[in-house]
Amino acid sequence: MRFRLILAPFVLLLVLAAPVHAQELLCNVTVSYSALQGNEFAFLGDLDQEIERYLNDRSWTDDIYLNHERIDCSVAITFTRNLSLTTFEAQLTVSASRPIYGTGQRTQLFLFQDNDWGPFNYTQGQGLIYNPNTFDPFVSVLDFYANLILGYDYDSFSELGGTPYFERARRIAELARGVDAAGWFVVGDERTRGSLITQLLDPRFEPLRRASFTYHYGVLDRFATQNQQAWEDALAVLQAINELYNEFNARRIATDVFFTAKYQELAALLADYPRRAEAYELLVDMDAPHQATYDAIVQ
Repeated sequence: MRFRLILAPFVLLLVLAAPVHAQELLCNVTVSYSALQGNEFAFLGDLDQEIERYLNDRSWTDDIYLNHERIDCSVAITFTRNLSLTTFEAQLTVSASRPIYGTGQRTQLFLFQDNDWGPFNYTQGQGLIYNPNTFDPFVSVLDFYANLILGYDYDSFSELGGTPYFERARRIAELARGVDAAGWFVVGDERTRGSLITQLLDPRFEPLRRASFTYHYGVLDRFATQNQQAWEDALAVLQAINELYNEFNARRIATDVFFTAKYQELAALLADYPRRAEAYELLVDMDAPHQATYDAIVQ
């Protein structure tokens, strides 16, 4: 379990002697730049390792993590356009998962496709420097997603536990909007980084975050030993999210992100539930794009 570093000298010596790591993330990064024409972009071939070092070697929290507690995540970057030899636009897909207690399985916490990254500058040999007080179109996006991953992970272990990290992500969004950076503004129903973090910290969306905690901690982590109660709790989670859905009378990016990560898992989890027809009606109402997967629940 994660714990705070206590200050007693004797305890500190024990901690220093123990095989622990302060680094929280264990991210795999892939970079594709095949859409860019010319050999002059070959230097981007080392960018995946550079980003991995930046994300994985940094301490993002004050907590101590054992090696097996580090958060598995992935960042897939696809360069889509170059405006110059050092100015680019890209897409990225970010995901994170955590183990399900008492099993050898993992659950996906977060999956997000970001199609609006850039323009940003990156030059050969450029170092990635952390500066939380200044917006950088390249590094600050990495910081944003690092904090988003932490927020989703902490929310899955304690109710609203990810708030401090979502707050950091919101601060990055505010800095970005201050310089009119693309992808950070809240515009209608657009799927922007700014829209997602705004909703995650909107008090009206707290029921979604509380339901997510119940789903991870009360449903998944207990399903192996208390499957009947876990089923009932899963239905309660869907009912809570449905109340939020009905309040807005439309899908929202925060609920979309939840179902994008969970729809296959939910279909498998509820397949043998005696009240699966009720769950099915809720799911297809809130998440129609994945109805084909949910249909298997009632067939």
